[in-house]
Amino acid sequence: MAAPAAAALRAGHPWVFKEALLRPLAVDTGQVIAVADEDGHRLGWGLADGDATVAVRMLGRGQKREFDAAEVKKRVVAALKRREGLLDDGVVETQRLIHGEGDGLPGFAVDRLGDWLVAYKYARCVEPWLEDALDAVMEAAAPKGIYLQDRVRSVSAEERRPKAELVRGSVAPAEYTVHEDGLAFVVDPSTPVSPGLFLDLREGRRIAETKCAGRRVLNLFSFTGAFALRAVRAGAAEVVNVDAAARSHARCRQNLAASGLDSEAVEGVAGDAFKHLERFRQKERVFDFIVVDPPPFSNVDGNVFSALRHWQELTEAVAHVAAPGALVLAVCNAAGLAESDFLNSVGRGAAAARRPVRIVGEYGLPPDFPVLPAFTEGRYLKVKLLHFA
Repeated sequence: MAAPAAAALRAGHPWVFKEALLRPLAVDTGQVIAVADEDGHRLGWGLADGDATVAVRMLGRGQKREFDAAEVKKRVVAALKRREGLLDDGVVETQRLIHGEGDGLPGFAVDRLGDWLVAYKYARCVEPWLEDALDAVMEAAAPKGIYLQDRVRSVSAEERRPKAELVRGSVAPAEYTVHEDGLAFVVDPSTPVSPGLFLDLREGRRIAETKCAGRRVLNLFSFTGAFALRAVRAGAAEVVNVDAAARSHARCRQNLAASGLDSEAVEGVAGDAFKHLERFRQKERVFDFIVVDPPPFSNVDGNVFSALRHWQELTEAVAHVAAPGALVLAVCNAAGLAESDFLNSVGRGAAAARRPVRIVGEYGLPPDFPVLPAFTEGRYLKVKLLHFA
């Protein structure tokens, strides 16, 4: 292995990229292998992942050991134990139980949604021990059932992922209610992408709720309206959701009603966010608090948005509808967009709109999404609270 990659592993980085290998791997995907530097010094042991970009996912330091059912179970139990005392009662029903590399189970994650769990497979090297992991999770967490999403193959915006597969226990209702911090959300664990609530953005939602009282709130790319519920409960003067899918607005109304809030408290606007931002600008309609949480990639009526390329244009459009002194919660979950590039795009967009902007708060993943210190790729979620003068 090349020297820079070896140095990263010594610091605790859990991945060996394909280009760092001194020679191709001649082992089966999922096989446990020893990892050494170019001088033959042992660095640890990991799972080979064939021709994937991440060629080896590390399991630990020291001598190579067996990654058998007993070891998998040990790590599953430790992951659940690790969360004890980290989370408050408000998220008992909605939390990440296993977070891949952060819990020593690379390429594998599990979310709790009430009585059902959703597991995610992010790498082919998970396949040899997947059944052992599911058995261990079923025993340790005791859910009514587990659904599995296969995320190994990436899909374009035009494709649809298959629905999650029931792999353990009983079928979940198509719609049932879970809670986060006292608010209710109608979810479906079998859906292809998100059951209806993104658990990793919990800290952003909590911060938003503390800032919305009396403000005019715009929630862009609103999905099922989790930020809108926080704003309504906080006592916002008005709340507007913008999302491409009309069904997202219907689900937001369901969530409001289930939470004991006025189901008509939020104005739902369907369609392309850029078009609606321009309409707001033309009508001189401005907002005091704006949530900007775009998907990494989308295609709405032929209008393509890519977080890697379009954050500058998005920031400029948002700046034109931000009232003087407005706060903007800018959320970027594109793992491929470096934080520096994200912030430079935000800065250029604000400059194009001739609006001075400053970062007044920074947030990331909640404690049930643990990340190894050297694993910069694992800190994919970037949440910045911006102040527009």
